[in-house]
Amino acid sequence: MGKKATFVLDEQVMTEAKQIVEKGLFKSMNSFVESAIRDEIEKIKKERIRKAIIEASKDTMFLSDIKEIEEDFKYADFEEEK
Repeated sequence: MGKKATFVLDEQVMTEAKQIVEKGLFKSMNSFVESAIRDEIEKIKKERIRKAIIEASKDTMFLSDIKEIEEDFKYADFEEEK
């Protein structure tokens, strides 16, 4: 079950959202708003991961660990299956 919330939206945003729902692209205003919020949350999560990867790529200890692991497993990738 969902949780109720109240928001104040820009009039133009509300008008456009209603038009989208009226065209049948979403079954209701609630589903449209929830979808938009979920999409934005996912975008924020992906951006955080992207930034973390960039930071990790600058971390010499992290890069050293990766090289060490690659060295440890360099022959494991070429083992034949029996």
